[in-house]
Amino acid sequence: MRAQRGFAVLGVSVAVAAVLAACGGGGPGGPEVTASAKSGQGAIKDGGTLVYGQTDGVTQLDPNKISSAAQTQLQTLLWNGLTRWAPDNSARPDLADSWTHTPDFRQWTFRLHPGVQYHNGKPFTAGAAKKNFDRVLAPDSTAQVAAKIAMVSKVTAPDDTTLVLDLKSPNPELAVDVIDVKMTDVDDIANVNSTANGTGPYKLKAFVPDQTVDLVRNDAYFRGRPHFDGVRIARYADATAAQTAVRSGDLQVLGAVAPDTVKNLATGGRQLLTAAEPAGYVVWELDTTSPPFDKPQARQALSYAANRAVMMDAAYVGYGVPAPGNVPVNPKNRFYDAALPAQGFDLEKAKRLFAEAGVHEGSTLVFWTKAGSNPEWTTIAQILQEDLKKIGIGLDIRSTENSTWSAKFYPKGKRYPNTIAANYVSFTPLPDAYALSWFAGRSGTCECNWVAPREYDDAVAVVESTGDGPARDAAFRTAQEVLNRESPVVVLGSTAFLSVAAANVRGAWVQAEGTLHLEEAGFAA
Repeated sequence: MRAQRGFAVLGVSVAVAAVLAACGGGGPGGPEVTASAKSGQGAIKDGGTLVYGQTDGVTQLDPNKISSAAQTQLQTLLWNGLTRWAPDNSARPDLADSWTHTPDFRQWTFRLHPGVQYHNGKPFTAGAAKKNFDRVLAPDSTAQVAAKIAMVSKVTAPDDTTLVLDLKSPNPELAVDVIDVKMTDVDDIANVNSTANGTGPYKLKAFVPDQTVDLVRNDAYFRGRPHFDGVRIARYADATAAQTAVRSGDLQVLGAVAPDTVKNLATGGRQLLTAAEPAGYVVWELDTTSPPFDKPQARQALSYAANRAVMMDAAYVGYGVPAPGNVPVNPKNRFYDAALPAQGFDLEKAKRLFAEAGVHEGSTLVFWTKAGSNPEWTTIAQILQEDLKKIGIGLDIRSTENSTWSAKFYPKGKRYPNTIAANYVSFTPLPDAYALSWFAGRSGTCECNWVAPREYDDAVAVVESTGDGPARDAAFRTAQEVLNRESPVVVLGSTAFLSVAAANVRGAWVQAEGTLHLEEAGFAA
């Protein structure tokens, strides 16, 4: 269920060097992958169908109600936003050709590209864009992206190509924050699973929930005709079946490859795809409104019971680095607070804190994970299970299908007492504020249901409304200090999301949070 958004040109050379540097891999016992400076480069031809495989299925197509990472591959194929991601994590024009803002960053005006049409030929206008913003911002909205634009107080469309956003508080990063508000045909949203009426480079041909999504080229795409005739997103029963399909050539790209299998899969000319600055985090989500994790002591106890170094080494084999500060900020990021108290592996301290929270010897916790995918989560759970046993606490590891897994704790507001929910979250690296605003007050969408203290919300408000300078730097530190102290989730470490592509795939790149961009990709000429 990743939260959303880095760069790596498709190809082994840039990707492997970057991820090993950023995540601390490549040491003794780490993966050895041959690099090639020219891999993934060269001319692209038109034609052919690309098959993208994953072990989780897509359950629905509404891009503003995304509930699983399995759906993210469609975000840039079927849909557009006002702006789009550049490889350097900045915003570039998409449906908006340009934008301006007032000196105080409280009003932004977007000039839309004229003549854009939805897949069914219906004109896309500023009025249609307004409907999407209003829908995302509605009080009953479950859109994760709502947290990014919570400061928007009013949306107006003075004419068909002008959209104006008025803000309750300044936001110098708004052009980035609106990227993931995807422009659907709101008037036809009830039929999104059968029409997926967007403006993107590909159109929906067929959708079998939890199995396949078939797309065909949108010849009328306003950015120019895409290269592939079509793209198929296919779910495989398990990692073994998916890897077999890669080796046989039936599958051109496999997403979310388990780190311990990458070394053997990225061979024979196949390419390893990943981000240059990984911003994905391995987390355990906890219901902070239900026992025992409604008590900070229980959350801190779990953090101290996590042997992060052993877990990350066993599960991510050189593609991950522990997060002893228990915050979703890569230690190599310049805004990381190196003074944070480390929550190192300490079973005696964990036992004492658990007891203070009412979790005594003989108690059993539930570890909630997925069947058929993310085996690294089960590896970590088994390590935790053995360590908790040493202090008299049991751990019941339960694996379920993807849709059942996410329904347990998503969206925010569900109760899941006594449960540790394994998950990935991913964000654009700081200074983008989403990694912090995800936890904030009423606008935050963390499934941990945490009610952030005023100190935290005030710090996030400063980050969101202030440019470079001492005030923002101090706010970054304050927010991280509160997360470290309150532990609303347990952050085990940062990692890169890994995919493998056939040798003839060209023109793809990967965001910091792991989304693989295929909208401009094609096969080698």
